[in-house]
This record gives sequence, structure tokens and C-alpha cells, in this order.
Amino acid sequence: MLFVAGLGAVLIFTNLGSDYLWEDEGDTAAFAVNIQKFGVPRAWDGVTFIDSDGGAPLNDNLTLISHPLLQYYLTAASFAVFGQNNWAARLPFALAGWLTIVIAYLCGFDLTRNRWAAFCSAILLTASVQFLLYCRQCRYYALSMLLSTLLVWIFFNLRSIQSALLFAIVAVFLFHSHPFGIVFVGVLLLAGFVYRHGGSVNGGGGSRRHGLSPKGGASGCERINRRYLAFGGLIAAVFVLPWIAFVRSGYAVHSEPVNSITQFFGRFAQYAVESTSVTPLIGIVILSAVVGVLGKRRVEQQEPLLDRRQLGFLLVTLVTVICYAVAGAISESSDDIWRVGLRYSTALLPLTAIAAGMLIVRVSRGRIAIWVPLLLIFAFTKFAQLTPWIFWVEKQATLDGKEIVRAHPALDNVPRYLAIPEQWAFVQDLGTENSGTLAKACEFFKANANANDLVLTNYDWQPLYFYTRLPQSLRIFPDYPIYQAAKRKGLPEYVFNIDGVRWIFWRPVWDGLWGYVGSDLQRDMRSRGARITPIAQFPETIFENRPEIHYHRFSGGRYFYIALDNSSTAQVFRVDWPGVLRSDR
Repeated sequence: MLFVAGLGAVLIFTNLGSDYLWEDEGDTAAFAVNIQKFGVPRAWDGVTFIDSDGGAPLNDNLTLISHPLLQYYLTAASFAVFGQNNWAARLPFALAGWLTIVIAYLCGFDLTRNRWAAFCSAILLTASVQFLLYCRQCRYYALSMLLSTLLVWIFFNLRSIQSALLFAIVAVFLFHSHPFGIVFVGVLLLAGFVYRHGGSVNGGGGSRRHGLSPKGGASGCERINRRYLAFGGLIAAVFVLPWIAFVRSGYAVHSEPVNSITQFFGRFAQYAVESTSVTPLIGIVILSAVVGVLGKRRVEQQEPLLDRRQLGFLLVTLVTVICYAVAGAISESSDDIWRVGLRYSTALLPLTAIAAGMLIVRVSRGRIAIWVPLLLIFAFTKFAQLTPWIFWVEKQATLDGKEIVRAHPALDNVPRYLAIPEQWAFVQDLGTENSGTLAKACEFFKANANANDLVLTNYDWQPLYFYTRLPQSLRIFPDYPIYQAAKRKGLPEYVFNIDGVRWIFWRPVWDGLWGYVGSDLQRDMRSRGARITPIAQFPETIFENRPEIHYHRFSGGRYFYIALDNSSTAQVFRVDWPGVLRSDR
């Protein structure tokens, strides 16, 4: 375990603050700065309006309410201790990711009482580039992974009122790490009342000591555990359901309800693509089938390969996948699911790692000559995932004629079958500065802009403000839901229009996003007599540090799954208005 923990620490913490925060990380950091100022995540700090979702997650006081709030307060606490910088922004989440490896090992050992099964679980998690990318983000992803792993470990050890209270506390924090966490809590409650997993005692035999009566019915111990589970679930509901009712309008704005059965199955299929592309679900299904075949041969010996607790964990893992797929299909378009991957359900990464580690050792019956090759296949190849098995020419389809279901084929043959190219690229990036468009723009503004210069941009609003502290123009359009509230609060006019803009930082690849159309804005400025002069341009790298492996930009502008057109360039323009005298540097 010490070896895996040490390896995980090196991969997660090395040069943690080297790369710039990307759009979503900048959102976390900017709101955390405002928490330091006001105690709550306000979108207006007296200089710049920082929300980038059209104001949908805000209330009339311009305070964030319907985003996962735990991430902002943890980041604010880290800033208070270590200062406002990249490393401090990512530190709480990196710690959560590293602790996930430790908890995955402990949970795997608790379920199997086999240190090699626990070792396999931790190694599989540590070898996952997708897991590591999530850990190195100033965002909720690692929190969801840690709290889900901790919650399932508590679930299989409910034996006292204290453990029930701990279950409730972790469940509430999981919900506030991301609202989709409520799905996993629901799966555990369902499993606890439907499946007799043998209580909290190790093993799943047929004695009363293991939580089952001789006739197979639930014993008193089993019923007490269900009472603890009901108590924990009730406490969690008291703290979660009122909050859902309070911010339901914000959740509704971000969702896209399903309209038909065919659309539902298309979205469900898209989630299946995402989950099987970055977790060893296909390998788990294959090993589970092997367990079923071998288990039949061992019935007479009454030595099942998996006891009821282990079967219970496997069932929880598979049902969790299905329930997340259903939740995603109900509330997200297939395009949204394709773009965000497992971002809302990162719990699947540690759960599937634990399940795979357990199955690898149990199927091999502890024989090192079998489980070591299996571990290597799962850790360093893609054969336990969907990617190698995508052979059809057309990589997309539609079920309802509107939404597209798409796979993620690798651009080259080697990454299709082996995980090693991605792993090596990740390791190389630990010692490489991987600056993108945003970093170059921030360096330009720090060198050339005055403190009160107004900047107009169409992407990366929050990280640009976090790094430069320059006020930004045209941050609220008339069709935004908080437009009237912002007007009533007396926000300055530059928040609503383009008057007085000194710099334009424009990224053509994002033209039209949230109403920012470059040609229209420049035409409007020129009609008012403004002179717009190109000053600088930078190569467009699309994303600064996006976590999804299918869209992550490794150093050198390398992508493993998408061929992006990097021919466009981001530009900086200086705007001079008639009758305005300046003494610029």
C-alpha cells in the first residue's frame, strides 16, 4: 500500500500549480476569492461580474446557489492559508484524489480480506489517466470520488448509530460536491433494503453471526443494520431535500428534459459509451461471467468465489452505472453527455477499480501467475474498455433523428489498444509547462494594460479575471435571467454594454457563445466612432487544461481522440474612442 500511495502522490502532486486554470477551474477560483471577501459566493465583487452561465445559477442577490458549493468553500479555505495561486486552488482536490486511492485500498481489503485484491484496486485507480486528470483540477471531481468511495465503505460497515450519522454526513457532503451524488446515495439505500448483503460482518456465510438466519431470512442483526441505514438516509434527506426545493429552478435551467423513449435510449447509449470508454466495465462484465461459470462448478464444495458482501458490492457498482445513465438520459442531451463524459459521475472510477481488483484476484483464486497478467491487461491496455472494440466505420448514429450518439475512437492504432501512450504523455507533462492561449493573453495584459482598462472577451472570463483583475465589459445581456436584478443593484453600465472598452480579447473558435458575436460587436463599436487596432495574436489551443481524456490537450498540442482545427488564432485588439485621452504604458 505504501508503494501505491507514494506513486499516487508523485503523479497527483508533482508540479500541481504549473498550468493555468481552465474555464471551469477559473470559475471555482474566482468565486472562492469572493467568498474570502463576502463569506458567500457572489458573482459581483464591485469590479467584474464573473458568472459565465448567463446568471442561471444565481439568486436575485447575485449569489451562487445552484452549483456544487463545497468546492468553492474548500478553495477559499486553501486560498486563506496558502494565497491565491494555482497550487493552492488545486490542493484540496489533489488531496481528495490521493485519499481516494487510500480509501479504495482499504475498502477493497475490507471487502475481500485479501491485500492483493486491495493492491490491484489501488493500482488500477492510480494507472487511470482519466482519474489522475480529475485529481489535478480545481473542481469537484475528486471530491465526488473520495466521498463516494468513503460512503460505500461506510455502507458495508453499518453497525452503530455513529456509523449511521457518518453515513448521513458523507451523503450530504457528496450531494454538495455535485447534485448527481444523490443518485449514488439512492442506489445504496435501495441496495440496503432490497439486497441482503450479510450486514456489516465480513463474509457472507449462512450463520447468524454473519447476519443471516439458518433458513436464509434476515436475522435481527440484518434488521438493525437496515434501521441504521434508514436513520442515516432520513438525516441526509432532512439536509438535502429542502435545498433541492430551494434551488430547483437553477437545476432546471441547466437540464434538458427527455422528450421521447427513443431519445431516452439514445442518451442512455451515449452514457454507456462514456462509462465504458474510461472505466474497465467491459472487463468487469467478462470477469463476472467467468465468476458465474466457475461458481457453478464450486456449488457442491460450498466455496463461492464471491461471498454475499462482495456480490453486493459488485451489484452496487453495476446498478450505480445504470442509475447514473438513467439520470443523465432524463436530464442531459446526448451532446452534453458526450462533452462532459463522467464529469458528473466520477464515482464510477473508484467503484469500478475496486470491483475489477476484487474480480481479478478472485477469478485467479489468488494464483500470482494469473492475477498479475490480468492486472497488467487492465492497467496498461484498453481491452477492458470500449475503445479497442470500435471497429465499425461510422462512429455515430441517431435513434430519434435529432440527437447523435457518438463514440470516442482513438486517432492512432496504438492508443486504441494500449493505455501506455496516454500514461507516458501524462508523466511527461508533469515536468513540462503546457501553456495555452489563456496564459499568453494573461501575460500580455499584465505587461500592457492599465489597472482600470475594460476588457471584452468571449471565453475564459473567470480565469482571465482571476489572473489579471481587469474589469470586464458586457458580462450581462438583456435576455439573462438576472438582468433586472443586476440593474436594480446598480451595477455599472460597462457590465451591460461595450462603452469604454479598451481591449478586446477574441477567440473565433468560441464566436457566438452566450450571445458574443464578434462581427456584430465590432460593427457596433465602429458605428460609435471607435478605432479597433489589432495588437497581438496567439495560437488557439481551444482548452487550457480540460480534464476529460477525450478532449485533454497534452503538451505540444497533442490530442489522442479528436483532430481539432488549430489553424485559427486568438487576437487582442486595442480600442480607441473619440475624445478619450490616455496615458498608456
